[in-house]
Amino acid sequence: MPNLPTHDAYIMTILETKFHNDSTKFFNAVKDLFKTDSKAQQQEYNLLKAYEEGDLSIGQVAKILDVSKFEVMGLLEKYNIPFITINEAYLEQEFNAFNA
Repeated sequence: MPNLPTHDAYIMTILETKFHNDSTKFFNAVKDLFKTDSKAQQQEYNLLKAYEEGDLSIGQVAKILDVSKFEVMGLLEKYNIPFITINEAYLEQEFNAFNA
């Protein structure tokens, strides 16, 4: 049985009330939250990672998944992938576009 060394009152309350102090069930529930074992979820994730890497646009991802661009933005949030990454190269590109 996994050990849960925590002093977080909220986590301990969940462990005690919902999982009746069964840390194995608690850990399995947490693992299930992070599973992307379905093919659809894996495809979503892979496409969104391709967007994050700059290989696909929001529109391309939307077309492949047959959803709206707005729904793609919701998926980005679901997988904690930023809509836009602001770095020095991005700022320079935007600055040059603004000055053109």
